[in-house]
Amino acid sequence: MATGRLLLCALLLLSLQRGLSRGPGAWGAPVAEDELRGTQRPQLGARLRRALASPCQLWSLPLPVAELGLGYASEETVIFRYCAGSCPRGARTQHGLTLARLRGQGRAHGGPCCRPTRYADVAFLDDRHRWQRLPQLSAAACSCGA
Repeated sequence: MATGRLLLCALLLLSLQRGLSRGPGAWGAPVAEDELRGTQRPQLGARLRRALASPCQLWSLPLPVAELGLGYASEETVIFRYCAGSCPRGARTQHGLTLARLRGQGRAHGGPCCRPTRYADVAFLDDRHRWQRLPQLSAAACSCGA
């Protein structure tokens, strides 16, 4: 769980860095269902505020392959999808009920977090003209977990 939060923080910091260096529109965008099928592009706006205030959802961010930090040399840009947003504290499972009670007593910390429930592979052409496939690089679906 802590690793997922650390990864999310790293992604948000990367997004912030890209946003400051590239201006508005570098934050990524929520992914609409039709975009997953490739039929529509989301509108640009004040994405960071919406990400933090909106419910848990899938976001997309175009990234040059080199910025993935995985050691691949390529001039291509891929669409990196990730989960972000708020999660209600409502308990829906026995685990959630117990965790909420322990939090109320100060014996447990944190809350439900927005996380991927399914992943998708991403492929690109590297600088040596070979296809590279990165399994489970992008999120494909998101949900709140307690």
